[in-house]
Amino acid sequence: MDMFQSEKNLLEKLADAIPGLKGYREKEARRDTDKRFREYLAGRIEADGEPIEEAKRQKLNEGQIEGLDDLDRLAQKLFKIANSIRHASYGYSGFFDQVKIQEAELDRIYQYDLSLLSDVEELEKCTPAEWEEKIRTLEKRVDERKNLFSVTG
Repeated sequence: MDMFQSEKNLLEKLADAIPGLKGYREKEARRDTDKRFREYLAGRIEADGEPIEEAKRQKLNEGQIEGLDDLDRLAQKLFKIANSIRHASYGYSGFFDQVKIQEAELDRIYQYDLSLLSDVEELEKCTPAEWEEKIRTLEKRVDERKNLFSVTG
């Protein structure tokens, strides 16, 4: 182990001894994990829009105008959903925030976010005929995430 790593470990041990600081650091790590997961989820949702864009290109190449507006609306919904997830609240309250989110509440928010992954996977497997329904379901679930904060915070 090099000197820098050794000093870092010592400082971490000292910081863990300060009352309340260890929990704060754990919440900070949770916040980072939450952000990375939401970024991953948003990226997958954006990728789910590619088959819709391909369907739009195919219609244009075939000279078909009918249905383009519907496909464009679905693509825009996916873009909006991805951004909602990407910029959603962290499910975290800072050390000095007046409203504190407890560990159990953080767990519930994290479990909800994980459950969104199954919705995204369903969207990836659906047929074009199912796009609208699956996108509407995902949009509703992402909107419901906001209610977790009104209940917990």
